[in-house]
Amino acid sequence: MNDFEDKTVYILDSYGLIYRCYFAFINHPLTNAEGKNVSAVFGFFRNLNIILSHYNPKYIIAAMDSRTPTFRHQMYKDYKITRAKTPEDLHSQIPVIEEILTALGIPLLRCDGFEADDLIATIAKKCAEKGRKCRILSGDKDLMQLVNDTAQILKPDANGAWKVVGKEGVKAEWGVMPEQLLDLLSLYGDTADNIPGVKGIGVKRAGMLLEQYGSLEGIYEHADEIKGSMGEKIRSGKENAFFSQKLIRLCYDVPLSEKDSIKPVNLDFASAAKLLLRYGLPSVAEQYEANSDVNNAAENPTGSAVRDAAYGTIKNAAQAGKDPTEDGQAGNAGKAYKTQAQQETDDVSPAMIPVQNKGDYRAVTNIKELSEFIDSVFDMKKNVVAFDCETDSLETHSAHMLGFSLCAEKGRAIYAPLAAQEALFDREFISKNDAFSQLERLFNDENITLVMHNGKFDYEILKTKISCRIADTMIAAWLLEPDRNGRNSYSLEFLAETKLGLKGIEYDDIVAKGQTFADVPLEKAVPYGAEDADFTFQLWQYFEGRLEKNNLTKLFWQTEMRLIPILAKMELKGIHLDKNALNVYNEELIKQIHSAEQDIYKTVGHEFNIASTKQLQEVLFTELGLKPGKKTKTGFSTDTAVLEELAAWHPVPQKILDYRTLTKLQSTYVEALPKLADANSRVHTSFIQTGTATGRLSSRDPNLQNIPVRDEAGRKIRTAFTAVDKTVLISADYSQIELVVLAHLSGDKNMRKAFMEGTDIHRFTAALIFNVTPEDVSPEQRRLAKTINFGVIYGMSAFRLSNELKIPRTQAQGFIDNYFSTFSAIQDFKTRVIESAEKNGYVETIFGRKRAIPAINSRNKMEKSGAERMAVNTPIQGSAADIVKQAMIDVDAALEQKDNGANLLLQVHDELILECPDERRTIEETVSLVKDKMENAVKLSVPLKVSVEYGKNWGEFH
Repeated sequence: MNDFEDKTVYILDSYGLIYRCYFAFINHPLTNAEGKNVSAVFGFFRNLNIILSHYNPKYIIAAMDSRTPTFRHQMYKDYKITRAKTPEDLHSQIPVIEEILTALGIPLLRCDGFEADDLIATIAKKCAEKGRKCRILSGDKDLMQLVNDTAQILKPDANGAWKVVGKEGVKAEWGVMPEQLLDLLSLYGDTADNIPGVKGIGVKRAGMLLEQYGSLEGIYEHADEIKGSMGEKIRSGKENAFFSQKLIRLCYDVPLSEKDSIKPVNLDFASAAKLLLRYGLPSVAEQYEANSDVNNAAENPTGSAVRDAAYGTIKNAAQAGKDPTEDGQAGNAGKAYKTQAQQETDDVSPAMIPVQNKGDYRAVTNIKELSEFIDSVFDMKKNVVAFDCETDSLETHSAHMLGFSLCAEKGRAIYAPLAAQEALFDREFISKNDAFSQLERLFNDENITLVMHNGKFDYEILKTKISCRIADTMIAAWLLEPDRNGRNSYSLEFLAETKLGLKGIEYDDIVAKGQTFADVPLEKAVPYGAEDADFTFQLWQYFEGRLEKNNLTKLFWQTEMRLIPILAKMELKGIHLDKNALNVYNEELIKQIHSAEQDIYKTVGHEFNIASTKQLQEVLFTELGLKPGKKTKTGFSTDTAVLEELAAWHPVPQKILDYRTLTKLQSTYVEALPKLADANSRVHTSFIQTGTATGRLSSRDPNLQNIPVRDEAGRKIRTAFTAVDKTVLISADYSQIELVVLAHLSGDKNMRKAFMEGTDIHRFTAALIFNVTPEDVSPEQRRLAKTINFGVIYGMSAFRLSNELKIPRTQAQGFIDNYFSTFSAIQDFKTRVIESAEKNGYVETIFGRKRAIPAINSRNKMEKSGAERMAVNTPIQGSAADIVKQAMIDVDAALEQKDNGANLLLQVHDELILECPDERRTIEETVSLVKDKMENAVKLSVPLKVSVEYGKNWGEFH
């Protein structure tokens, strides 16, 4: 703590948090040993513990809703009438939460006739008047109007932490400043509270109007100036808009008495812990008891905290590595599959406030010690060992292994530095050959489980065959929570902190700028390297049971783990790049870019910096007078979506889009690819297993998935990927795999018939919806059918279809209606999937891959609509991704057995690229083998079809 007291006031939006926690577990309620629902109590106090541990607030209060009707009910008898009655098993938990809050020492604030939001607004106003900061713990959008220089929102985020939302955060989320949010919500309305708003005005349009006119009053002062249907909606909705404003506006002067004054709290964690234990929540009780111990230790540093005997069971379970919520006292709490929304409450643990790791780590510098450690692994009951290696580079095809770590017991690990081959007078370490002779005892034993984190990297560094079972904790984390955002969401450091509560040594703390791990002294290398193996070992203990409980073990072992060595081989092999071909194309691009520039200058009437957002804004919106769209911090947006809309009104936006396409091709591929090639002119992309929530592989350095597929520019780039001398490239591409999966999952007889007969699915679709013979389908009709076919997968609306095809929305809706009339089982399939998601909180693929759909039961129409699209798309796209992975596994196994020199090189979307010796017999047997394995990767009710070609470069195919 600082020398001065932090007087920040923390205000709990109690009912908002209670409801959030209850409904997070609505599909799999948590119950205690008596069978009573404790979801809300569990989630509420787990979330609260994060705040108490992290911020240590001295001033905190819980705002509660009125027990009697409020002034808004008197103003509007239908206020909140659309809300369902509070479930009885939620209603019964509210007194329990209030009892525990009181025991903890957090005051409850309630005033008849007023909602908690009004109490919060009143306190926030008082704080502002006295210059005191306040933080409001809530996910409620209505409270964001309170954000100002002294008030912030602490909002639960998708990763189970609390996100601080200030004024710019409100602007980023809603497009308006906090002081304008009341007016935006007055226009938009709130279906959850039965607040009407203005019919037909959504968030985006409301934001645009407020951007232009400043306030609701300003909008209606200029209502006659607003053109078209929007103006009509605004004018006809005036009464509703101002009535909604009255309902949504918070009351800032709730009559609070002296007894409601906010005073410093002295939190009684021990009393709260006893009640939590009594109500059957031992894991949460343990957290509060731990806080009690910390407080006791702070008050009496030389004394020891006296624990209540009732905590023996909890502490013993924790020390044994068990999750206390899984014993008999916790009923079924924590055993159900966790949706993302559930994880926001259930997965928030003390790990969010990590402690510095301290392990028993030692160096192993001779072969005898290493051999003895490996002997001990074989003596252990489970034969599980975690492995991690340290290198001088992250480029696996050129990196050197500097040492490795092994861990077979929580908290204890070894680090073995390897002798540098060129070192003559360095201290003696184990040679790489000697080390590998011992490691191969582990690698070649099928009873061993070798646990790694990002095992593909280690596999590529080792460059040796591994026959034992591989378990990758990064992949395990991803399978359980595939929608985590951020590049480091599955990093060892992040998972150790959030799952284990342990903070490790930072790489930058031991490796100076401009140096590599090779420069780190042994005394620093040992704890850094060994703790990586220790964290990996502990994470496997954390994830293994969870994979089993969520029925993900088959997908984990039979698909994802078998894919690791295949991807490693593909990355190490790389694909040859013809730099000269790219140089030739670059010269062509330079001319095209120059021509595009001159064309833009000529149309505009003068030269300007096309890459400058500011200058482009000036040209488009001031000089040309085009109507701006959304606004960013730097002015009106000039992104692709905006330019595409503006292109209908003036030729310059389209010319700028074409110019950007050319410059992106040049910078992203034509100029960048040669820099990524090694000394043998081979490019080694990195395949990312954890890059998408649906299971599709992605790639980086370079990102091959984003090379344009259909146009000439993309073909010229692909032409630069070539076969080396005496070899050919083979391309094997699934035909319409996602539509095949859709036909299988939906069982639609018309779509299945098309695939069974091997007809062109888009021509077949066009013939049915336009009621013509397949021979009479025009190119335009086929294009439309193709757009709708794929639009179904991605949830395309009539609005989007009309924009894409440049047709009236009514016509687009007619096409969609006709499509679902023709393929009626597809609409039934969509309905089934959405209903299943609403019931279970997740969807799954044919292979059992699960994806949580947290917003599927949202009352927000936009959120729910997006969730429904995700729910329908995931089983289709995810199943297709799983099929491609299975095909890779089967093809690789067959190639190893055949041993004819052919190898997998790339996987891009639904296509596999192989390198094969340029011998007719070898090519024919490889083509036959690949086609057979891919078409039989899984048995569906409709056949999988694969087209196979071979040639000297990738650009020759399709």
